[in-house]
Amino acid sequence: MSSGIITGLAMLAFVAIVIWVFVIKRKEDFDEQANLPLDEDDKTEQDKEHRS
Repeated sequence: MSSGIITGLAMLAFVAIVIWVFVIKRKEDFDEQANLPLDEDDKTEQDKEHRS
C-alpha cells in the first residue's frame, strides 16, 4: 500500500517537473543559455582579430 503511494507521489513530481520545464519556463531562456558558449567563442575570435 505505501509503495503505491510513494510511486504515485514520484510520478506526480515527475509530471510537475516536466510541466515546469516545458510549459512554464520560457523557451527564450533556454535558447539564450544554449547559445552562451557559441557567443563566447565569437567574442574571443573577434578580440583576436582586433588585436592583430
